Amino acid sequence: ARRRQQQLPQGLVMFVGPCDFADGKEMVGIRMDNKQQSGGHDGKEKGERHFRCENGHGCYLLLDDVTVITSAAERAARAAEDAKEPFDLESELHNIVGIEAVKGHILSMRNRLEVGRRRAAFGVQDTRPLNMLLVGNRGMDFKGVAQVLAGMLHSLDVTTSPKVTELSRKDIVGSNTEQTEKMCTSVLRKASGGIVLLTDAPSLCEKSDHYGQMALGQVAHYFEDLESKQTRDTVLLVALPRSGLASVFTTAPGMSTLAPTQLEFMDYSTDEVAQLLEKTVESRGFKLHADLNREKLVDILKPAIARCPEDKAGKVLVDKLVDEAIHRQTDRVHLSNTVSKASLLSLTEEDFVEPDANPGGDSLEMVLGRLDGIIGLGGVKNHVRSLVAQLELAQKKKLAGLPGSKVNACMHMVFSGNPGTGKTTVARIVAELLQALGYLKRGHLVETDRAGLVAPYVGQTAIKTQEVVQSAIGGMLFVDEAYALVKDVKDSFGREALDTLIKLVEDHRDQLVVVLAGYPVEMNELMAHNPGVRSRFPTTILFEDYSVSELMQIARQFLGSQHLNLTDEASAMLEKQLGVMVDAKDVQNGNGRAVRNVVEQAMRAQALRLSDNKASLAPHLLSIIEAADLIA
Repeated sequence: ARRRQQQLPQGLVMFVGPCDFADGKEMVGIRMDNKQQSGGHDGKEKGERHFRCENGHGCYLLLDDVTVITSAAERAARAAEDAKEPFDLESELHNIVGIEAVKGHILSMRNRLEVGRRRAAFGVQDTRPLNMLLVGNRGMDFKGVAQVLAGMLHSLDVTTSPKVTELSRKDIVGSNTEQTEKMCTSVLRKASGGIVLLTDAPSLCEKSDHYGQMALGQVAHYFEDLESKQTRDTVLLVALPRSGLASVFTTAPGMSTLAPTQLEFMDYSTDEVAQLLEKTVESRGFKLHADLNREKLVDILKPAIARCPEDKAGKVLVDKLVDEAIHRQTDRVHLSNTVSKASLLSLTEEDFVEPDANPGGDSLEMVLGRLDGIIGLGGVKNHVRSLVAQLELAQKKKLAGLPGSKVNACMHMVFSGNPGTGKTTVARIVAELLQALGYLKRGHLVETDRAGLVAPYVGQTAIKTQEVVQSAIGGMLFVDEAYALVKDVKDSFGREALDTLIKLVEDHRDQLVVVLAGYPVEMNELMAHNPGVRSRFPTTILFEDYSVSELMQIARQFLGSQHLNLTDEASAMLEKQLGVMVDAKDVQNGNGRAVRNVVEQAMRAQALRLSDNKASLAPHLLSIIEAADLIA
């Protein structure tokens, strides 16, 4: 190190950053080659230590008063680097899974830089910024691409270092204006000469997030200043989902000009996710068992990919699956007392199967068969089948890595209909369908109502609601007579239950489906008075009352389960009674529950009639319901 006006002994830089003893100014801590005559120390100045060295050899200087000189060690390091094999871009790109369009763009970028260098010899300069936006879902391999770009740019002498500095909110946002400015200045200075990868820019753009917006603006200003000086040795990459583009451009308007190139990262196909998993397992020092080939791996991954939200797919999902597999393998190996290297480091199919994944659940075809076996409800069946078709199509697109494959859309529903119209039965079938499709892990149904969610004492309702919701995770929560949650404007306990439920529905939207059920008029009022309910439960399925013929089918089905038959006269009598019930248009009539009550009453009348007959009866007479039984 040498001061601008005065030659100083040389030394090794040990620390660069703000120091409290210098009122927060950027200081350089240096271990001098020779002991200082005065002012030297062991790296501790005024009670503050940032490095340690032999006493008398340490000192701190202002950053602006220090210049980096080339040392013998540095020259040796550079010579060693020059002796390395040249950077092989094609080979590095080949090691990256998928994203073929991105790879093609990187190759074109290499060609542009090489040709641009030749054109520069004739005075034609390429001034287009090298900064880029990496647009894709969170699970894409942004860092892998950044490392390849860093290696390529360094090999072409565009940047001075192949280093990638990954920045997120915690690296650049402080608790106040001064701290935020210092953090940004410090990390950007340290990243100078390489690539800066900013990974969560949209999180800095909230209207109420003053310091986040300031940090994003400062990063943009730093690179705008470099561009204005035609300094291109540091390159900015901003990785973000497409949904975050508008907020970033609004917060930092110059970003579209600063980073004019957008690389579109298409979602991984199932086969590509399998390749990612193979590479991740290898990087962790493990191996997949010989029986676990690519085809089996794809079959294991399909349900996990199908139920995985877009912001947790790709590498995020793979890392989670590998972590869980290693955890299960560790328990398995511990129980077996194995000591061989092969068994200690081998992952089997068993290690990738979740114990609570309900592998014995019924197939999609079997569950749809049960749906078709329900009497009536033609409109409900069509709606459920359209939902299944929509999810199947989304899964096919997702497995192929195509856009438009979002399967984490809001699945919460409202079942509107009178009692006894099959709402609970259909809810159970829908839960099983979603489990068969891989959308829900367990597919179980938890039934509750106001009594199950609202507590009688202050402070207990939220806890009670949380417990019920937690029990339904991985399946469906069915809230019967949901309109009764909030009885009136003074019902603070009910309001707390509904507000807590809505919040938990949002928090667990990827792990749970909630159905609110109740009478049509009352459910419409609930939706009208609570906009938050309407926005989070966008799908309403109407369960219409059964017709007379459908009620007769329900009656015969129930009688058949009891090995009973109607006489022709009894059948005509029952149909007449059911017609009267349907015409009454009462919420308690014209439904399956009312039919069951009528049939059970007829069975009791039959038993009483037969008990009066002391003579021995023929067996077939014991299974006959007569008209007299219905009249009673």
